[in-house]
Amino acid sequence: MKLAGQSTARRNRFRRPPPGAGRSRRPLLGPLARAAGLTSLVAGLALGFVLLHDLATQCRTFAASRIQVRGNRHLDEMAVIRQAGLHPQVNVLAVRLGPCRRRLLAHPWIAAASVKRRLPDRIEIAIAEHRPLAVAEMPKGRLLIDDKGHPFKMWASQDPDHLPVIQGLSYGDLPLGGAPPPRIYAAALEAVRRWRAFHGDSTAAAPFTILADRDAGLAVEAGAGLGLVILGFDQYAEKLANLNRLMQRSQLLGGADGWRRIDLTQRQRIVVLPQGDPKES
Repeated sequence: MKLAGQSTARRNRFRRPPPGAGRSRRPLLGPLARAAGLTSLVAGLALGFVLLHDLATQCRTFAASRIQVRGNRHLDEMAVIRQAGLHPQVNVLAVRLGPCRRRLLAHPWIAAASVKRRLPDRIEIAIAEHRPLAVAEMPKGRLLIDDKGHPFKMWASQDPDHLPVIQGLSYGDLPLGGAPPPRIYAAALEAVRRWRAFHGDSTAAAPFTILADRDAGLAVEAGAGLGLVILGFDQYAEKLANLNRLMQRSQLLGGADGWRRIDLTQRQRIVVLPQGDPKES
């Protein structure tokens, strides 16, 4: 019932209330408390892992009772273990495998290496050594070259001394990175391999010297009655086959007199100079 002179505000039943109306504001304390709790949990777990790691790395159960070395020929076992930075009874879990491997690869005789732990108390080291093929006489000393053609260290007194010797190379003749080796270098290594195969047993071949010349090619100071064998460049297998036929025909293998010089540079013609004969035959 409306009285005269009074007005009543009309309510809009279809008007929506403003957002958040009738709701209480969420306090900021809840998210902050959860974040602090999560941080404390992570810190507690990290501290727990640190304590667990310290306990494991100091436990005698994981002390290395055996450090096994495989693949060593030139280096003795203890030298490899020391190079890896290990020692008997080292804790297996405390060993950092990556740095151990890098220390091994820093040794000039080691071409490849791996280090593995075998729980609870064993470490395995596997290495591959360079296999020396020849030694090159350089201006500043002798350089060891492996069977893959890679120079890997300067020769020292404790290194093998029965290797074939290559003379006449300069530092500019050595291979660089992955580039193909210079012609004279590749030819010298091929001649070393061919000459050792020519003797049948490379380990029993008599010591010999390869003389390298960039213009004339190669010659071999062979000894054993053969004197100086001139090979030149290329086709070494065929040239040494000719030498073998010459030796069989002349029955000079192991002979007392032998040859002073044998020229094999031409495949169809062999020029020989016997010992004591000043004229070529």
